[in-house]
Amino acid sequence: MRTALGLAAVMLSVCAPGLAAPGDLVWSYATGGTLSSSPAVSGGYVYVGSNDDNLYCLDASTGALVWSYATGFDVSSSPAAEGGYVYVGSFDTNVYCLDAGTGAVVWSYATGGHVWSSPAVSAGYVYVGSYDNKVYCLDAATGALVWSQSTGADVISSPSVSGGYVYVGSYDNKVYCLDAATGALVWSYATAGDVWSSPAVSGGRVYVGSLDDKVYCLDAATGALVWSYATGGDVYSSPAVSGGRVYVGSFDDKVYCLDAATGALLWSYTTGGMVHSSPAVSGGYVYVGSTHFSVYCLDAATGAPAWSYATGESVWASPAVSGGFVYVGSEDRAVYCLETGAGDPGEWPQFRHDLEHTGEHTPAPLDGGWNLIGCGTTAATALADCCVTDGIDSRSYDEAAAAGWLQTMLYYYQVGYLECRPDGTGDDDRLRPQYGYWLLAYRPGLRLSPWCAATEPSPAEAPSEVPLDHGWNMIGSGLPHSRPLSWYQLTDGMDTKTYEEAVAAGWVAAVMYYYDGAYFMCRTDGAGDDEYLRPWYGYWLLTYQPGLTLVLPAP
Repeated sequence: MRTALGLAAVMLSVCAPGLAAPGDLVWSYATGGTLSSSPAVSGGYVYVGSNDDNLYCLDASTGALVWSYATGFDVSSSPAAEGGYVYVGSFDTNVYCLDAGTGAVVWSYATGGHVWSSPAVSAGYVYVGSYDNKVYCLDAATGALVWSQSTGADVISSPSVSGGYVYVGSYDNKVYCLDAATGALVWSYATAGDVWSSPAVSGGRVYVGSLDDKVYCLDAATGALVWSYATGGDVYSSPAVSGGRVYVGSFDDKVYCLDAATGALLWSYTTGGMVHSSPAVSGGYVYVGSTHFSVYCLDAATGAPAWSYATGESVWASPAVSGGFVYVGSEDRAVYCLETGAGDPGEWPQFRHDLEHTGEHTPAPLDGGWNLIGCGTTAATALADCCVTDGIDSRSYDEAAAAGWLQTMLYYYQVGYLECRPDGTGDDDRLRPQYGYWLLAYRPGLRLSPWCAATEPSPAEAPSEVPLDHGWNMIGSGLPHSRPLSWYQLTDGMDTKTYEEAVAAGWVAAVMYYYDGAYFMCRTDGAGDDEYLRPWYGYWLLTYQPGLTLVLPAP
């Protein structure tokens, strides 16, 4: 269940497939064992281990099982997805490399002990620790041993690789810096407790926790102590560094935010249980689990709680945030996908399309996750003719979907959701100017154009009318350039009113909603986030009576 804790959000009666309010459950998947493994999200898939001995690959948008691979023992290690492969350790002593698409084994390497440590992949090599007291470097393509380095005890900590060095903790109380190419010891630093925490490297500093209750900041080049901060309990949690701040959990039930330069306490938040989970920081929020059976979303600047979600057991694993969703496992054996709800009108780029109202067409920028878009043309455009670019490479829509950039189908709304697919197997295969569409992008930084340069159609007249259903309607602007909402009219077949008059007459709601990572308001009176309908946004419009039509006057 979701517990709202003061985060303002627009609650619509209809939302996108797989899209929910902040902190709401999008989907869950039940494995056969408890989960200590933290998910990895890549290419539209979620990879996560379970203590039922399996590594799972799930569809990131639906939670459907794509494949699973059975190792010989618990998979508490967190997978790393890189270059079409997934790397993970198992308590059966092996490190595995699997094909990310099929789960087929590419190679495995047997260490001398359980592998709880999570692999780090860098420059063609895999770095991982083992209960045999060693840190290993393996060839990422073949699994061949490149080097190993012994410590004084179990290596449960996961390596971090930065600047040609490997940083890792050991249960011999030490933090190690090793040469990434040779494994040679560069330096070690002794804390007063076992080091389970995985180091975070940022700005020439190494941040790591210890079971002596402290968080340490060390010089990355020399290992010299810069500062330490004493919490009230063991620090299993691995620090996250963002914006000059260090976020970390402790067994004293608290999440801490420290100044990265000085170690000064900026804020702390008390959960209802021990915090073994490592924080994930994204979009101005901190996501973390606790043994209080909960996942928390906290304001990164203040520590104020935004929402929490209650699972059925302790959350030891660390969340992964991708595309507007939080993925996390629980001791209740389930993997959860939750809506982040991150973002507010001050954070999101609200007016990024046709900012100056020039009427010139520009491609639609897409955020990772769900995007509510309009067609951006005056004529229906075949989805198969659309182009997608990441700023370097341009692909047809089909090619972009095949490459895992985005989901094949878009959704549009006419009383119920319908599918738009480029291959003609959906309810439509064209983007139409009067409709809004939900598009799921699996990576940020993409841009969608309704045509490739060679196939750009000649200008067409805009549809003069958009028929509306009674209730919620998901519409497009019907134009290739921005127009103020006050420019539109509505008719019931007998009488035609301006938009403001239609609101006053009780025909429609005063506000339309558009989605840009969060919901925003478009209003004619300037009291919303925008007062223009823009070609690359889709809009929710609420009508209070049937038989209405949105009229687009001649420019």
